[in-house]
Amino acid sequence: MGTFHLPYPEFDSEQKIGFKNTLVFIGSCFSSNISQLSENHGFNTLSNPFGTLFHPVPILTGLQNAIRESKEVHYLDTPDFVSDWDSAHLLQSATKRTHLNLILEKRKAIRDALSGDAWLFVTFGTSIAYRHISSGRVVANCHKQQADLFIKESSSPEEMFSKWSEFIQELFEWNPKLNIVFTVSPVRHTRDGLIENNKSKARLFILIEMLMNAHPISYYPSFEIIHDSLRDYRFFKEDMVHPNQQAVKEIWKHFSKSYFTKNVQSLSMKIAKLHAAKTHRKMSENDVERDKLNSWIIKQEKEIEGLLALRRKNP
Repeated sequence: MGTFHLPYPEFDSEQKIGFKNTLVFIGSCFSSNISQLSENHGFNTLSNPFGTLFHPVPILTGLQNAIRESKEVHYLDTPDFVSDWDSAHLLQSATKRTHLNLILEKRKAIRDALSGDAWLFVTFGTSIAYRHISSGRVVANCHKQQADLFIKESSSPEEMFSKWSEFIQELFEWNPKLNIVFTVSPVRHTRDGLIENNKSKARLFILIEMLMNAHPISYYPSFEIIHDSLRDYRFFKEDMVHPNQQAVKEIWKHFSKSYFTKNVQSLSMKIAKLHAAKTHRKMSENDVERDKLNSWIIKQEKEIEGLLALRRKNP
């Protein structure tokens, strides 16, 4: 008897990720979900320093400003808060000086994370852009400002390719060891309607194919796993748009098999189990149970540190 779903896309990365690598996830909220699992499994992880970003142009801007050590910030100064047009709405400050320091700190974090044996995972969410009329910029977020300040438009693959292609070349010249992986968020942007959402996603797929034809980058099929293999609303949250925790875990299993050796998979699972135990310890009110858990945690920490030291010695 056959299975009741299409198999996961066959994908096995030739380059493998180890604990010496830094993983940078930037883009949609889906990248935030995967990066949290990456961190819980013991990997050096940096996730969405500028908050959740959806459109390829603001994602590019954030990375460009970091790599080029730019000190320029395009502020949004309101009576209630200070933010900027290249960051998500959550990044707010009380003053311009405070916000400048915050943004420069985030840029340095990206630069530091990408400067060594790093992997950059970029998740595009939509190709529908909001352009700030007075500045002409495609913004990361409208920050709940009045609608007549913006023009809504669809970005063409060619327009986005011209910006990204040049920057990818710059990235590889800056760090030849960098691995770059693109993916498309499986989250539907239903506010624009399903038809417009599908057109928007299609432009992103074309953009990534154009970039893959021009540069030594790769694609990870998270979109296909959710919509073609899992393909069931039980894998979505109540809004029927965002993948739920079970779906994200399925993605992580596939991701692990694709990018990790069996030894790295095994050790990462030990680390994740240790992380879960520490979380449980904080919630435990039973003294006996907590003491047993503490003993187990100490033992596991020593064992994991020994295994990590061995891997550092013999990568």
